[in-house]
Amino acid sequence: MNSILHCLPPSEFKLLEADLNPVELSKGEVLFEPDRRGDYMYFPSDGVISFLGDTGEGGSVEVWSVGYEGIAGLSSLSGTSKPFRGIVQVAGTALTGKTSSLRRHFQKSNAFHDAVLRYYDYLLVQISYVGICNHNHSIEQRLSRWLLMIGDRAGTTELKFTQDAIAGILGTRRATISVAAAALQSQGLISYSPGAIKIETRRGLEKASCRCYKFINSRKR
Repeated sequence: MNSILHCLPPSEFKLLEADLNPVELSKGEVLFEPDRRGDYMYFPSDGVISFLGDTGEGGSVEVWSVGYEGIAGLSSLSGTSKPFRGIVQVAGTALTGKTSSLRRHFQKSNAFHDAVLRYYDYLLVQISYVGICNHNHSIEQRLSRWLLMIGDRAGTTELKFTQDAIAGILGTRRATISVAAAALQSQGLISYSPGAIKIETRRGLEKASCRCYKFINSRKR
């Protein structure tokens, strides 16, 4: 279950639940468009939603991602929009509700209000360290960090991603991802085939990753 909803007192969750509906998240589905206010917010249970920024000339890079620990569309609570596209990277399920209804719960429910602010604090840490990671660390470290984060949220060690897709997420070329994946595979940390990567040893992958994964993970609620 979504961590934010799970931490609410039963009475407050019941009130919030009345304005939520279950949905299936399909891989590749675009939920948010750049610079448009979202009409709906999403509380993933086992899917992963990635927010991508345009790097120019058709390129992109992941700015942050949302899984069971958070909410997708958080900026909508303040009536603002963000210049990022929100796309489903891992298929799964979520609860969704109209932003207008959730804004009222945010204003009236102390527990929901506090849970959202705690998640917002975590999100700032995630965005900050992803930026540090993208700018300062090797592609092997970045790939290791991303695989650990996506694996945590998807709840599996077998991830259905092409190298082209990962290159678009990490803001680099496919050939660069191919070299990095080969290096990790040669160490026995992962194995890969067309369209899929398997984490063979989490402990080893954590050692190969930079400290960004540890810092981000330690702030997860």
